[in-house]
Amino acid sequence: MKIMLKNYFKPNQARILTALILTGILSVASGSILIKGATAASANFSLETSNEVLKDNVKLNRLPRPVANAVLRDLARRQGILIRELKIIDYNQQTWRNGCLELPQPDELCTEALVPGWLVVVSNGKQNWTYHTNQTGSAVRLNEKANESTLAPVQIPVSELPPPLNRDVIFRQISSGGITGRTYETVLLKDGRLIRVRIGDANDSERTVRRVSLQQVQQFQRFLERSKFSKFQNLSYPAPSGSADYITFTLSSQEGTVQYNDISQNNLPKNLQAAVKAWNQIAVRAQ
Repeated sequence: MKIMLKNYFKPNQARILTALILTGILSVASGSILIKGATAASANFSLETSNEVLKDNVKLNRLPRPVANAVLRDLARRQGILIRELKIIDYNQQTWRNGCLELPQPDELCTEALVPGWLVVVSNGKQNWTYHTNQTGSAVRLNEKANESTLAPVQIPVSELPPPLNRDVIFRQISSGGITGRTYETVLLKDGRLIRVRIGDANDSERTVRRVSLQQVQQFQRFLERSKFSKFQNLSYPAPSGSADYITFTLSSQEGTVQYNDISQNNLPKNLQAAVKAWNQIAVRAQ
């Protein structure tokens, strides 16, 4: 701009500088108006919306590849199996309370410091293993006690999968078994209707229709995304051998199906437990 101004005659320089100053003033004024407008618009967002955005950002964190590799290598070495036979089925960020990642060895002295890291669950389809790691994966420890109660999922055979959901259905639960042996189906529709029927009830006498708000429907959909419900696609968490009179729940979203039972619910992966709890808070309205 300075080079171009030198090419003008002196009488024009004052006019040009004046125009530039006026343009700058207008730009500042326009910027102030835009900033005020943006501030006013942001004030219209509810606190809940702001919190949802923050939660979504947190949930977008992915397990670092070095951490995943370190866990898989350690478990493959311990069990004498190939890494390709293992699969990470759950993980969460954690802050451990000491340098031993809260898993001290006998007579081990642990530094008193907060250590950011990860809790990682690995499966070979028959058994699960739980690991504590630091942020980089340079330190990994197997939690032997947690492995005693962790459920290992199995793939649901294609022939046993329920039919896919209709486009207007958000979620479906099929419950069967228990002492009565009855089977119920509960579906949540996009318009907020919550319909519960007993399968095999010829008279439809146990059919109930309730309604939840569209806001509740949207909140539930967002929760399914945050809890990564789709990563449990077509997995079943079976009851312990010898169990009886338990109820089997088959949950389906548009992304897939997962199956579990009431006596083992507390041993499900934490994210799946959270999704089940959120659904139960809605489904209870249909009863």
